Amino acid sequence: MFPFTYTFEREIKDSKTFKNVTDEVRYSIIERGLTDIILADGTIIGENKMFKLDFANKSPLVFSPCKEYFCYNENTRILIYKTNAFYSILFSLIYSAVLFLILHFILNHLTTEIIIASLLFTAGIIIHYSHYISVINKVSKNLNGN
Repeated sequence: MFPFTYTFEREIKDSKTFKNVTDEVRYSIIERGLTDIILADGTIIGENKMFKLDFANKSPLVFSPCKEYFCYNENTRILIYKTNAFYSILFSLIYSAVLFLILHFILNHLTTEIIIASLLFTAGIIIHYSHYISVINKVSKNLNGN
Protein backbone atom coordinates (compact mmCIF):
# COMPACT_ATOMS: atom_id res chain seq x y z
CA MET A 1 0.00 0.00 0.00
CA PHE A 2 1.64 3.24 1.13
CA PRO A 3 5.06 3.23 2.80
CA PHE A 4 4.04 5.13 5.94
CA THR A 5 6.31 3.58 8.54
CA TYR A 6 7.97 4.64 11.75
CA THR A 7 11.40 3.17 12.47
CA PHE A 8 13.10 3.42 15.86
CA GLU A 9 16.50 2.10 16.92
CA ARG A 10 17.73 1.47 20.45
CA GLU A 11 21.10 0.18 21.58
CA ILE A 12 21.02 -2.73 24.00
CA LYS A 13 23.83 -2.19 26.51
CA ASP A 14 24.17 -5.73 27.83
CA SER A 15 25.11 -8.51 25.45
CA LYS A 16 21.69 -10.12 25.09
CA THR A 17 21.09 -13.13 22.92
CA PHE A 18 18.37 -13.25 20.32
CA LYS A 19 16.43 -15.56 22.66
CA ASN A 20 16.44 -12.93 25.45
CA VAL A 21 15.23 -10.26 23.04
CA THR A 22 12.60 -12.59 21.58
CA ASP A 23 11.21 -13.37 25.02
CA GLU A 24 10.97 -9.69 25.97
CA VAL A 25 9.40 -8.70 22.65
CA ARG A 26 6.89 -11.56 22.89
CA TYR A 27 5.94 -10.41 26.38
CA SER A 28 5.44 -6.86 25.08
CA ILE A 29 3.31 -8.07 22.16
CA ILE A 30 1.15 -10.27 24.39
CA GLU A 31 0.81 -7.49 26.98
CA ARG A 32 -0.49 -5.07 24.33
CA GLY A 33 -2.99 -7.63 23.03
CA LEU A 34 -1.76 -8.18 19.50
CA THR A 35 -3.27 -11.35 18.08
CA ASP A 36 -0.44 -12.96 16.09
CA ILE A 37 3.27 -13.42 16.79
CA ILE A 38 5.47 -14.61 13.93
CA LEU A 39 9.20 -15.40 14.07
CA ALA A 40 10.95 -15.12 10.71
CA ASP A 41 14.68 -14.83 9.96
CA GLY A 42 15.77 -12.85 13.01
CA THR A 43 12.64 -10.71 12.98
CA ILE A 44 9.74 -10.85 15.40
CA ILE A 45 6.46 -9.74 13.82
CA GLY A 46 3.38 -8.86 15.83
CA GLU A 47 0.14 -8.09 14.07
CA ASN A 48 -3.54 -7.47 14.66
CA LYS A 49 -6.47 -8.53 12.55
CA MET A 50 -8.57 -5.88 10.85
CA PHE A 51 -11.48 -6.40 13.26
CA LYS A 52 -11.03 -7.88 16.70
CA LEU A 53 -13.74 -8.75 19.20
CA ASP A 54 -12.44 -8.48 22.74
CA PHE A 55 -15.13 -8.65 25.41
CA ALA A 56 -12.61 -8.62 28.27
CA ASN A 57 -11.83 -4.95 27.72
CA LYS A 58 -14.14 -1.96 27.91
CA SER A 59 -14.45 -1.63 24.14
CA PRO A 60 -15.39 -5.01 22.66
CA LEU A 61 -14.88 -4.12 18.99
CA VAL A 62 -11.40 -2.96 18.06
CA PHE A 63 -10.70 -1.69 14.56
CA SER A 64 -6.95 -1.33 14.58
CA PRO A 65 -4.98 -3.31 12.07
CA CYS A 66 -1.29 -2.97 12.66
CA LYS A 67 1.92 -4.80 12.00
CA GLU A 68 5.08 -4.38 14.05
CA TYR A 69 8.58 -5.61 13.31
CA PHE A 70 11.35 -6.06 15.86
CA CYS A 71 14.81 -6.84 14.45
CA TYR A 72 17.81 -7.51 16.67
CA ASN A 73 21.41 -7.83 15.52
CA GLU A 74 23.57 -9.54 18.15
CA ASN A 75 26.80 -8.20 16.64
CA THR A 76 25.87 -4.52 16.77
CA ARG A 77 23.44 -4.93 19.72
CA ILE A 78 20.89 -2.69 17.99
CA LEU A 79 17.16 -3.34 18.37
CA ILE A 80 15.12 -1.93 15.50
CA TYR A 81 11.37 -1.39 15.87
CA LYS A 82 9.45 -0.72 12.70
CA THR A 83 5.68 -0.25 12.51
CA ASN A 84 3.21 0.62 9.79
CA ALA A 85 1.67 4.02 10.42
CA PHE A 86 -0.76 4.11 7.51
CA TYR A 87 -3.83 3.03 9.46
CA SER A 88 -3.15 5.28 12.44
CA ILE A 89 -2.85 8.28 10.12
CA LEU A 90 -5.93 7.19 8.18
CA PHE A 91 -8.04 6.79 11.33
CA SER A 92 -6.93 10.18 12.64
CA LEU A 93 -7.97 11.70 9.33
CA ILE A 94 -11.36 9.93 9.41
CA TYR A 95 -12.03 11.01 13.00
CA SER A 96 -11.12 14.59 12.10
CA ALA A 97 -13.44 14.53 9.07
CA VAL A 98 -16.32 13.22 11.19
CA LEU A 99 -15.69 15.93 13.79
CA PHE A 100 -15.58 18.51 11.00
CA LEU A 101 -19.00 17.38 9.73
CA ILE A 102 -20.50 17.38 13.22
CA LEU A 103 -19.16 20.87 13.90
CA HIS A 104 -20.37 22.03 10.49
CA PHE A 105 -23.97 21.20 11.37
CA ILE A 106 -23.67 22.64 14.89
CA LEU A 107 -21.55 25.78 14.41
CA ASN A 108 -21.70 26.52 10.68
CA HIS A 109 -18.47 28.51 10.99
CA LEU A 110 -15.81 27.24 8.58
CA THR A 111 -12.71 28.65 10.28
CA THR A 112 -13.54 27.16 13.68
CA GLU A 113 -14.42 23.80 12.13
CA ILE A 114 -11.14 23.58 10.23
CA ILE A 115 -9.03 24.63 13.21
CA ILE A 116 -10.64 22.17 15.65
CA ALA A 117 -10.56 19.27 13.15
CA SER A 118 -6.91 20.03 12.31
CA LEU A 119 -6.01 20.09 16.00
CA LEU A 120 -7.70 16.71 16.49
CA PHE A 121 -5.81 15.27 13.51
CA THR A 122 -2.49 16.59 14.82
CA ALA A 123 -3.21 15.33 18.33
CA GLY A 124 -4.06 11.87 16.97
CA ILE A 125 -0.78 11.67 15.07
CA ILE A 126 1.21 12.82 18.11
CA ILE A 127 -0.54 10.33 20.42
CA HIS A 128 0.11 7.39 18.07
CA TYR A 129 3.74 8.41 17.58
CA SER A 130 4.21 8.74 21.35
CA HIS A 131 2.70 5.29 21.83
CA TYR A 132 5.19 3.75 19.40
CA ILE A 133 8.09 5.48 21.16
CA SER A 134 6.87 4.20 24.54
CA VAL A 135 6.74 0.63 23.18
CA ILE A 136 10.39 0.59 22.07
CA ASN A 137 11.51 2.47 25.17
CA LYS A 138 9.81 -0.05 27.46
CA VAL A 139 11.27 -3.06 25.64
CA SER A 140 14.79 -1.58 25.57
CA LYS A 141 14.53 -0.52 29.22
CA ASN A 142 13.55 -4.05 30.26
CA LEU A 143 16.40 -5.52 28.21
CA ASN A 144 18.96 -3.06 29.60
CA GLY A 145 17.77 -3.64 33.15
CA ASN A 146 17.13 0.03 33.97
